[in-house]
Amino acid sequence: MPSLWRYVLVLFLTTLLGVNMAWGKGKNCPPQVNINQAGIEQLRCLKGVGVKRAAAIIAFREAHGPFPGPAALGAILSPKIIARLRPQIITQGPIFTSK
Repeated sequence: MPSLWRYVLVLFLTTLLGVNMAWGKGKNCPPQVNINQAGIEQLRCLKGVGVKRAAAIIAFREAHGPFPGPAALGAILSPKIIARLRPQIITQGPIFTSK
């Protein structure tokens, strides 16, 4: 019987974490995100950017100043992720832009 409870607990926790991880990627995400002004919630709208990466982007920005362009994210994200996100990233203007 204990193994059944363990299975139920693991299933519950993975479901709970899955819902929490998807929280920032909802319908309210803009087509573009200003990486120089966005908070964690806005940065999480970028596919492949979770809480840890969003926090790393903010920490890097606070330590080194604003990003001159998407390529400057190379200190935090892989080139593959940056290439995929390039159309969604802006570095000037409002946090969100509309279509």
